Amino acid sequence: MAWLLLCAVFIIWFSLFLRKKLTFKFGLSPKVLEIKPIKGLKKLNDDLDRSLTRSYMENVENRVKEENKLKENEYEWRLLDLKRYFVLTSLLKESPMFSKKVDELWHQMLMFTREYDDFSRKYLGTTLHHSPNVKAKSDPDLRGFFDWVYAELFLIRKENIYLYKGFFRYPVHPAIIEDFKDLSEAELLERYFKSDTKYLPTVFALIASMKKTVRKVRDYQKSVIYDKMEKGKREQKFNIMLVPFLSVSYFHYEDFSSYMKISSSSSSSCTSCGSGSFFSCNSCSSDNSCSSGSSCSSCGGSSD
Repeated sequence: MAWLLLCAVFIIWFSLFLRKKLTFKFGLSPKVLEIKPIKGLKKLNDDLDRSLTRSYMENVENRVKEENKLKENEYEWRLLDLKRYFVLTSLLKESPMFSKKVDELWHQMLMFTREYDDFSRKYLGTTLHHSPNVKAKSDPDLRGFFDWVYAELFLIRKENIYLYKGFFRYPVHPAIIEDFKDLSEAELLERYFKSDTKYLPTVFALIASMKKTVRKVRDYQKSVIYDKMEKGKREQKFNIMLVPFLSVSYFHYEDFSSYMKISSSSSSSCTSCGSGSFFSCNSCSSDNSCSSGSSCSSCGGSSD
C-alpha cells in the first residue's frame, strides 16, 4: 500500500515538474520594435510612439491585466507585436490580425473610444477600424504573405513566434512570388500596398527589399537545387529556402527553428478582423493562380 502511495506521489510530482518545464516563459521585451534599417521605418515607428499617449496606454495596461491572467513580461510582448501590427496597417493594403493574444490587446484599446480615435487619426490620419472575426479559419495565402512582410520588417524572437503560433507554416503563393519577381514597383504598390499612405518612401523601400529577397532565393535555386528537383516542385520549396535567407539578418535563428513549423497546407478561406484587402475570397482559381482586388477584410482566426 505504501509502495502504491509512493508511486502516486512520484507520478504527481513528475507531472507537475514536466508541466512547469514545458510552460512557455517570456523573456524581457526589447525597448524598441527591433526594425530592419528600411528607409523611413524609424520615422514611422517614432510617429506611432508619439501617437500613443502615456495616460492612454497606462489605462489600457491596467484594464488588460485586470481581465487577463498574463505570464511575467507577456503584456510587454503583446504590446510590442500590436505596435508592429499598426506599422503594417500603415503600409499594406490588407492588414490581417493573426494573433488572438495580440488582438485581445487591440480590443482593450478600443474600449477607450475617444483616446483610440485620437490615436488612429494622429497616426494614420483616419480611424483604424477593427472588424469582428466571422470565420475560424484563416486564408493561408494572406498568412504566407503576412509572414514574409513581417520578417522583412522585424527581427523575430521566440516570443513573437509564440504569440503567432509559428511563422511560415503556410507557403507564400507562387503567384505572389512571380509578382515580386516580374512586376514594377508601381504595379506592386497598386496591388499590395497603400498608395495613399504618407509613408510611401518606406513602402518603396520594403518593395525593393522583397524583390531582393526573391532574387536571392531564385539564384540559390538555380545554383544549388535546380538539378536535383523536378521543375514542378521548385515553387513548393520557396518557403523553405526563404527562412534561412531572411534568418541571416532578421531572426534569432535558434529561437526561430525551435518554435517554427513549416506547413504546406493550402486550403483557402477568408476571415475578418483587420483592414483593407487585396485578395478576394476563394482567390485561388483551378489553375492555382491568385486574383487581386475585391474586398475581404481579415483577422487570422485559427492561425493563432
